[in-house]
Amino acid sequence: MTKYTVPRVQGTYADSLTALGLGKLLSALTQNAAVKLQLDAQQDAFVLESGMPDLSIAVQLYDYIKTEKGSDAPAYSYDYERKKADRQDFFTWRKQHPKSPVDEYGKDPPSPSYSLYSSLVDMLKPINTSGYSAAHRELSSERRAAHFQIALQAFSGEGQPEAMAEAALKKQLKGNKANNVSIVQIFNPMTGKGMNSPKANSIGMGKEKAPLVLEALKYAGWFVGAVAVTPKGSKDLKVLVVQPTEIRLDTLTNVMSSFRAEFMGGGAIQIDILAALTLTETLLKHDEHKTYRRGRPKELISGFQTAYFQDLGNAKGVTNISFISLPNWVNLQDEAGRGEWLEILKEHRQIIRNLDESHSEERNLLEKYRDFLSGQDERAFLEFLSDYGPHMMRVYEQLYGKPEANWKVRWFSEIHLTQITKAMGKGEGMEKQEQRLTEIIETQGFINIARAIRGATRNAVMAKKPMQQKGKPTRQSDRSYEIRYGLAQDLKRAAVTKQKFLAALSSFIADYNAENLRVYERRANRMEQNGTLSGNPQRRVDVSTDDLLEMAELLDKHDPQTVAMLLIAYGYSKTKREKDDTTSTPPEAADQNQEEQE
Repeated sequence: MTKYTVPRVQGTYADSLTALGLGKLLSALTQNAAVKLQLDAQQDAFVLESGMPDLSIAVQLYDYIKTEKGSDAPAYSYDYERKKADRQDFFTWRKQHPKSPVDEYGKDPPSPSYSLYSSLVDMLKPINTSGYSAAHRELSSERRAAHFQIALQAFSGEGQPEAMAEAALKKQLKGNKANNVSIVQIFNPMTGKGMNSPKANSIGMGKEKAPLVLEALKYAGWFVGAVAVTPKGSKDLKVLVVQPTEIRLDTLTNVMSSFRAEFMGGGAIQIDILAALTLTETLLKHDEHKTYRRGRPKELISGFQTAYFQDLGNAKGVTNISFISLPNWVNLQDEAGRGEWLEILKEHRQIIRNLDESHSEERNLLEKYRDFLSGQDERAFLEFLSDYGPHMMRVYEQLYGKPEANWKVRWFSEIHLTQITKAMGKGEGMEKQEQRLTEIIETQGFINIARAIRGATRNAVMAKKPMQQKGKPTRQSDRSYEIRYGLAQDLKRAAVTKQKFLAALSSFIADYNAENLRVYERRANRMEQNGTLSGNPQRRVDVSTDDLLEMAELLDKHDPQTVAMLLIAYGYSKTKREKDDTTSTPPEAADQNQEEQE
């Protein structure tokens, strides 16, 4: 086995693209033999292992993109204009046949990788004279093997690969004008025009150059591990590139192919979250075929490096560079099996997709969830949960009976929250955190008080509306109990100290038990007068003194804000026997999303 090292010199997805492109080159030069990629944190580099490459093998690293101006394009080029027309034909057919299965279309539907090509056509204007096309032509010449040898030598030793490649180019391909190409931002988000010098030394933009073959590796890596998405309602571009942890190139290629077919975007924040959740689901599904060892999906791919390109009219410029991590709490070695984790991820993905980040309240929710996902931030997750339940109550009230309610209203499952809460703290060195959270949610007093909160909030607002299924009522309206709309906010405000929180909780419990007694007495009086009971209300169980004492003991050992947010999260969740009254996905969501990405 031979080893190659790709240092992370830029700290952006440019390094990942180089490593992925080098992996694709090695796979081709070893006739598709296994190539392993690993992120070495000590070296801050990607390390690749492969068999001995054969430079005599003809290799096409990536597709040449033929546009209407590319008359000299090779015969085997990607015909962009034809693919674009085919795509438009498909969406025209879909609008005319919204309920027909795709199989009835009669032709292949658009490829999920189309946006990878369309984004390059948009960003590399004109693409036929860009470095992308120039590198393809050069690597199709008789000098191809010399360029590949330079790349392999640059990454097989110590030192800076770019400097080593520059030196080798001057020695081996002296006088060749196609040795270097201009650096562009879509492949190098931090080193585009005018951004290379550590200190400004001129007012001109200048065209920065890099060795052709090193940039060509990024072009090849683009089609292995990149995702290009247009955020909903904008002309901007969001680029996400996977960062391998330890994985074989063929596995990663298959995973990304499946991921692109499943991934649905949305707003800018939703894209980050949905990409991480969908990729985790995809990795879990691949584990069914024993593709990799049981453990955390994050141990194979750590997440996505991203760049946001804002539309500036005649061009797009980078406005944000970030990293979104795959969830550390998904672990096949936990009690939950693969099927349960897939259900949990599906539930989260559906909930996130139903939020609209054009509304400030929902955008705030999405930001908290992204903080939780990206930084494995327990606090951010609890804040998200404690705000999501009250928000969903308002949505339920506003949308009941409207078509939007068929996919907008979704509650978290109590059993899924328990699995995540237990798993969140099981990372390295986090055992005490896991024990701390588990102790809270498994205390009987906590469970009983959370049930009381559910009865006074979520259950009360849902009981107010008659449930219908297939046009027939399956549950009568029940207005027996008051709906405590502001309860979550009251408890969160009081959770600054143990004493204030206990006082607010005790006040709620006293009112809750008293209301239970009043409803029971009215029910008993109707029974006595009529002999029958009409409008049978929900039966709620009182909170006991022991429950409150157990809660006081928990507050002696735990932060009142953490306990308060957990109580709210569980109080606004649905129990195992309950089902959502609605479906979870807006009609034709996948097709609409594909059109947005065009």
